Amino acid sequence: MELFSIKLPLIQKHDPLLEIIIQAIKDQKKTLIEGDIIVIAEKVVGTSQGRVIKLSEVENVSEQAKKLAIKYDMDERYVELILQEASMILGGMRHVILAKVNDFLIANAGIDQSNAGIGSVVLLPNNLKEVVWNYWKELRAEFRINKFGVIIADSRVQPLRKGTIGIAIATAGFEPIEDLRGQPDLFNRPMEITMRAVADDLASAAQFLLSEADQQTPVVIIRDSNVEFTENPKLTPEMPPEECLYMNIFSKYLLKKQEED
Repeated sequence: MELFSIKLPLIQKHDPLLEIIIQAIKDQKKTLIEGDIIVIAEKVVGTSQGRVIKLSEVENVSEQAKKLAIKYDMDERYVELILQEASMILGGMRHVILAKVNDFLIANAGIDQSNAGIGSVVLLPNNLKEVVWNYWKELRAEFRINKFGVIIADSRVQPLRKGTIGIAIATAGFEPIEDLRGQPDLFNRPMEITMRAVADDLASAAQFLLSEADQQTPVVIIRDSNVEFTENPKLTPEMPPEECLYMNIFSKYLLKKQEED
C-alpha cells in the first residue's frame, strides 16, 4: 500500500474546496487512478462550508454551558457551541468534554480551535454523508475512474491510550467494514464478533501524512489498499448505543452517578 499527500493553499471560508483539490492534484503532477482512496481532513471541509465561528459572536450562553465551563475549566462560549452540536454529553475532564455527534463519540463535539484563527473555532462539516458522496461522484467523473473511494477523516482518542488515531467520519465508494464473523481462525474456530474497521484503519494510516499545520497537507491519496469497492455498501461503521461496549458501561456509570447525586 502506498500513501502520498497533496499540499493545498490555506483554505478560507466558502472556498471551492473540491476545485482546489482537483487543481492541486494536477499541479503536483499527480492523478487519481483505479483503486485509489482519497482521504480529506474534516477541518478543511468544514472551513469551506463556512463553519468557522468567532467566539465573540456567540450569544445567549445557557446556564448548562456556564456550569460545564466552570466544571471543566473552559470558555463558556466554546461549551455553548459544544452543546449545540452534540446530541449527548457523557462527561469530561479539564479542557475536554466527551460528546456524541453524528452517531460517534468525539472530544468537544469535534469543534477545533487549532488553525481556526485567534478567537475562532471550526465546527464539524454539515451533511457529511451527502458531501462525501458528492465528492466521490465529482472526483470519479473528473479523473474518469470507477473503483474509487473517499474518506472524510478526523482524529480521536481511545480509552486508556495516549495520543490520537484516525476516524473515518464519512465514507463513499467502498465497504468501510469487513465482516469476519463466521470465518475460521487459525484453529478453525468460527469467529463470533470480529468486524474489521477498514475505513478507520485507512484514516489512521493517512494520519501520518495528514497535516493542517504549516505543511498544509490535509489530503492524502491511498493506493493499492485492497478494499472492496462498491456504490452500495452493505455495512456502516455506526452501531446502536446498546450494542456498544463503552456506551453500555458509560450509561450505567452515568445512571449510578445521577442516583448518587
